[in-house]
Amino acid sequence: MPQAGCPCPAENSVVQQTNGRSDRGVLPRLGEYWGSGPLAAGPKDAAAVRIGSVVKRVLDLAILLLLAAAILLPRPDAKIKPALGPDPVVRQRVAELQNELLAVPGSTAGALELSGIFMDLRHPDWALVSLEGALDAHPDDHRLHHLASLALADHFEAGRAYNEAEKAVTLCESGSSVTCGEAERGRLALLKTTLERIRNIDVRRDPNTAKDRLIKALRLTYIPQKASDKPVPAPKPATLP
Repeated sequence: MPQAGCPCPAENSVVQQTNGRSDRGVLPRLGEYWGSGPLAAGPKDAAAVRIGSVVKRVLDLAILLLLAAAILLPRPDAKIKPALGPDPVVRQRVAELQNELLAVPGSTAGALELSGIFMDLRHPDWALVSLEGALDAHPDDHRLHHLASLALADHFEAGRAYNEAEKAVTLCESGSSVTCGEAERGRLALLKTTLERIRNIDVRRDPNTAKDRLIKALRLTYIPQKASDKPVPAPKPATLP
């Protein structure tokens, strides 16, 4: 216990005097929390700490926004093209078909037409999404599997494309809900035979091997030109000089 009249601080005082200087070791330190030195106990110092905390958070937020802008914004040399092309008729038809599929997800006609448009626009991933509802509702329609096989092949997924082509051939031969003619059966058989050669190849990593096997699978056919109905003029006789 301190002696009566002694000016020294109590033993349990927060601030202890050591060699003429104050030691605030009992209090938490700002350097341990913000990295800027010991924590002060006065009201002015507390306000400064709060202001420093707000400034630090604002700076962190600004850095995150700059980083997001650098990652998400396109490069200056990037060329941006419309996804559906400049034809307003195509865009209007796509919107109509999408509204139809939203109302009736299992519409076979709408799914086939919309996926065909997306395939023509070189968007096989969109074509696959357009076929999902119709495939779930009508798994016995060989036309859906046929178009799904083409979209997967265009998306460089040879294994899944072969599986869809095999399903289409099986349904076309027996069990399809839609009539399958001889010409369509021949196209499906050719597609299945072609994809069978590359079903175990990663087309993205080994395109040359896939190309060689596809060339061997395809049959080279000569298509003669259509004969013209116009009479062929007779050659002029040669004249001697």
